[in-house]
Amino acid sequence: MRSIRKGAEPRALIEWRRVNRDTPHNLFYGKGSTFPSEAVRQALLKEQFHLCAYTLRRLPTTVECQARDQGTQFSCHIEHVIPQKHQQADSNIAYKNLVACYPSSQSKVACGYGAVEKADYNTVTKPFVSPLTANIERQFRYSSDGYVEGLTPEAIATVEVLKLNHPTLVNDRAAVIKGRLKPRGTPISAATARRLADEVVKPDAQYCLPEYCLALKQQAERHARNLEKRAARVRGQARP
Repeated sequence: MRSIRKGAEPRALIEWRRVNRDTPHNLFYGKGSTFPSEAVRQALLKEQFHLCAYTLRRLPTTVECQARDQGTQFSCHIEHVIPQKHQQADSNIAYKNLVACYPSSQSKVACGYGAVEKADYNTVTKPFVSPLTANIERQFRYSSDGYVEGLTPEAIATVEVLKLNHPTLVNDRAAVIKGRLKPRGTPISAATARRLADEVVKPDAQYCLPEYCLALKQQAERHARNLEKRAARVRGQARP
């Protein structure tokens, strides 16, 4: 997980709330609602750099969906960090509580991790690290074989609740790490690893971050440190 900085509330959501202010029974999100889902999903995808809020899986961009003549409901689904079941009615539509998550609203693929596993878990009364919290990256440590470890009681609980060590996620993360640190089986240099660690936390021209960027950053930094320590030892042994 990585910290998400919320952007401005979409204008369509503000207008929807204004239009329905005299009919509060219409102010809800879900089946039968006129909630501006497409505009909200587009805003969430942009502020999350097209990564799932919980798993850091890559989410298709609006442009990619449009190229397939699809809406963003095929890219992600709108997730309530604090489940609707545990909120007051007027908080169900609070933009500050919404994030974009895998799988998509239209997905028929079984998923055993992330938002679908969290379900109605009460993130207010039970331990949980919200992706909307600052500096949460310090609470998780990734290994080169794709596993993630919580470093605080809240992070440990979050890994378990979201099933972040599901085999699919572990294998995907391991493949990404190996592919970038050992392309074609050859380890990259310490200098290249340092550059990679800096680059993976910067959005590209399409306003996207690399999939599993936090795991990749941590492992690139570790790779660089190991090579630098080894070089230092060799230099020390070479001195007369």
